[in-house]
Amino acid sequence: MRLRRTMRPFAAPAQLALVLFGLWGCSLIDPEQDIPSYLIVPDVTFTPGEDQGTASTNVTDIWVYSATDVVGVFPLPAIVPVLPHDVQGGPVTLLAGIRENGISNSRSPYPFYTTVERNVDGIPGSRDTLTPGFALVEDVRLLRIEDFENSNVFGNLAGGEGMVRTAESGEVFEGGRSGRIEVNEDVPLARVRTVEQEYDLSSAVPAFLELDYRCDQSFALGLYGYRDGIENKHLALVVNPTEEDGAGPLWNKLYVDLGPSISAQGPADHFEVYVECILEAGRSDGSVGLDNLRILTY
Repeated sequence: MRLRRTMRPFAAPAQLALVLFGLWGCSLIDPEQDIPSYLIVPDVTFTPGEDQGTASTNVTDIWVYSATDVVGVFPLPAIVPVLPHDVQGGPVTLLAGIRENGISNSRSPYPFYTTVERNVDGIPGSRDTLTPGFALVEDVRLLRIEDFENSNVFGNLAGGEGMVRTAESGEVFEGGRSGRIEVNEDVPLARVRTVEQEYDLSSAVPAFLELDYRCDQSFALGLYGYRDGIENKHLALVVNPTEEDGAGPLWNKLYVDLGPSISAQGPADHFEVYVECILEAGRSDGSVGLDNLRILTY
């Protein structure tokens, strides 16, 4: 006898709705399973070690990692939602984030700052406030360029007085002196370069030029690479004018990625840092203020 196979009819709309409602209801058995706890990060601090110079910093974001995944990138001040599965493997890790070359869409963790770990209780809806404290990592190579307090390593290559030390009120970032470059209609170009500092830099590891600056017009930063007595000029960044208040341009902190300039040079005996300012069209004068220039690398 041949067995006759029958097809089960499709569920009626009302039956299908009940099935779907039942499946959806299953997800509500534990309504708190996807409710995060919150880590509140209003700001960060940076404390340099002994003989490490300035405490100025410009951390704009917090990068948060769980033991197994990236929780996210959060602009400061930050509210970080932490799901229960993010804390199952241990504490979350916080990294200080910067804007490379001052570009808002070029954000990354700064490779020379320490990390901070924080245990989060994971209680749904709870709020925990933390102000992470960062420092420089132990194995950083800190190549000091100039803070202008007692010296000026910049030699003049073109234009007027070049880089000068100033103690004028409103022109000093911190301490007693900062650096200043001026251009005008009589001296429309100023270019200065570090003299015989001979920085040893490699494209195999990160290298950033840090500086505090203020300017009412754009200026350029870069490297001279030297190989067998031949020098090559490599532009790293053109810096835009800073915001102004009633007293003039405001100070800002900048992290300049030197990697592309180092790679463009290829093999080098050493490098020097240069700063260049060209009077912009339509202006009668312009100025650049600088402080705390240094290179961080490994």
